[in-house]
Amino acid sequence: MKVAQRFQDFTSVLASGNYQAAMVRAGRSLRERLLMGNYLSSSRPSSTEILNATCGPVRGNAYQQEDGRFVDGYLGIPYAKPPVGELRFKKPEPHEIWSEPRECQKFGPRCPQNDDFFGAFVNIVGKNEAHCLTLNVFAPRWQSEEWKSGFPVMVFIHGGGFSVHSSSNYGDRTIARNLCVKDVVVVSINYRLGILGFFTTGDDVCKGNFGLWDQTLALKWVQEHIASFGGDPKNVTIFGQSAGGASVDLLSLSPHSRDLFQRVIPMAGCGECDFAYRSNEQQATLCREYLKFIGWDGEDKDTKGLLEWLKNQSTTKLEVGITPKKDFRHSQSGNLYFVPNYDGDFFPKPISQLRKEAPKKQIMAGTTEFEGLFFVGLGGMGKNVETIRKFAKTIYKECDYGVEAGNIQNEIYEYYTKDLDPKDKEKVIQQLVHFVGDCAINVGMYNYAKIMTELGHDVYFYSFDHFNPNGFGIFKWFLPFLGATHCIEIRYILGKGLISKFSPDDDDRKVIHIMTTLFTNFAKYGDPNPLDGQTVWEKQNIENPYRHLQIKLPAPKMVEDYQARRAEFWDAIRAKNITRSSL
Repeated sequence: MKVAQRFQDFTSVLASGNYQAAMVRAGRSLRERLLMGNYLSSSRPSSTEILNATCGPVRGNAYQQEDGRFVDGYLGIPYAKPPVGELRFKKPEPHEIWSEPRECQKFGPRCPQNDDFFGAFVNIVGKNEAHCLTLNVFAPRWQSEEWKSGFPVMVFIHGGGFSVHSSSNYGDRTIARNLCVKDVVVVSINYRLGILGFFTTGDDVCKGNFGLWDQTLALKWVQEHIASFGGDPKNVTIFGQSAGGASVDLLSLSPHSRDLFQRVIPMAGCGECDFAYRSNEQQATLCREYLKFIGWDGEDKDTKGLLEWLKNQSTTKLEVGITPKKDFRHSQSGNLYFVPNYDGDFFPKPISQLRKEAPKKQIMAGTTEFEGLFFVGLGGMGKNVETIRKFAKTIYKECDYGVEAGNIQNEIYEYYTKDLDPKDKEKVIQQLVHFVGDCAINVGMYNYAKIMTELGHDVYFYSFDHFNPNGFGIFKWFLPFLGATHCIEIRYILGKGLISKFSPDDDDRKVIHIMTTLFTNFAKYGDPNPLDGQTVWEKQNIENPYRHLQIKLPAPKMVEDYQARRAEFWDAIRAKNITRSSL
């Protein structure tokens, strides 16, 4: 069938609301055009010579740049022993040093996950529980007079709700082209996800947080081995987006990981966002509820029996996506399921106390202009005022707010619908987008920047407002309006479209230059300035915490009133969270 006919069939089925059927109807050739974009490589890089790295000899890919220089990429390097058998649901152990050359020219497999909706089409590697703990290194081949001790290192931690994605979704040659050419080594990592990464019994039987322990072991690998790839282990910046941003922040707090790097860049996610972690009791309750849903019939207090049952389940049975299984409902607050928990181990003290004790670091953090747009569009939410009430009931439950939960739900509804005409669809949708973005991302990121500034860290706070109206692919049919939203900033740093094709125009290329300059300057010097010879970005000022850098053409500039100061309303709401305030 011709692509044009498939497109017509695709749009007709899409209009019915059956997204999965629409993707099947599209056929592979159209799916690739609609979704994959630059995931498909037009040409293969050449091979490198064998590098006698301290982890063992490796052969990778050579990515030639426009100026003739080469960036070497080593993909799928194992940093941990296979997390199966006796190591299933346990902390990772370092991989042994190898002596024979290892071919590192392809991304390693993903942690098992449920490929619902777009996942089946945008992922370029398979799934394998035993071999999912790998990382990738992208290193300039040239020497630098400025960085005689090795190039600064940037370690990227991917997002995906702690349940999906892998480093393979975020690029190789584009990372070389966008970041490495500016004299940095880049490392991207895989870690355990979903049940495999964040299951807990809530007691000493299985404390969980294995995904965070995996990330920590990867950072220890960087300390031990990155020098042999040309990087400086004493100049490391970790950065991530969404759940990856939350991971970055949490890693900067734990005494097990916080001394393994110097700078952090959490994007659209941090430990102050409600999705980032739960108490061990809450997470254990959710885990028990889900395992009962898939077949466990033991007693709640039999945590040893629960863990043994879990260890014996097939990988396929334990795969989850952002939504684990149809018809599953849990009693806990929040939309995400398997997330970090306050375990008394990775986090030996309350999060608020660890934040006060954490060593001072330089921080660059921010959000997009309309974070909630992504979730409203792809979440299938109703576009009316009652959706605000329903979503508030889903997020704000008695387990966090006690008897105040109902009053809080009403306060939120009244705040976002005050003086709002329910028939004004455009403004209703805008308020819904603001509400979802605020409670999921914006307020947590604002509070993070404010708290860390008060604690004496150097903080650079931003809002990414640029977008290309032609850059949304099929997602333009899902979104109620177009704007800079969740995930969109990644393409201007790493070069990958992530969820749609990215074919940058002249304006996009200008923004790529701005973003990669700011990010690499920060990684190299702890200060994103100067941009093209000018100092444009002021550090966060506690006297005016809503002032931030607006990243938008024709040029970035400092502006006031981040997200219209809606965080002022949320201060009182967050103070009533009886569970989180004790962690």
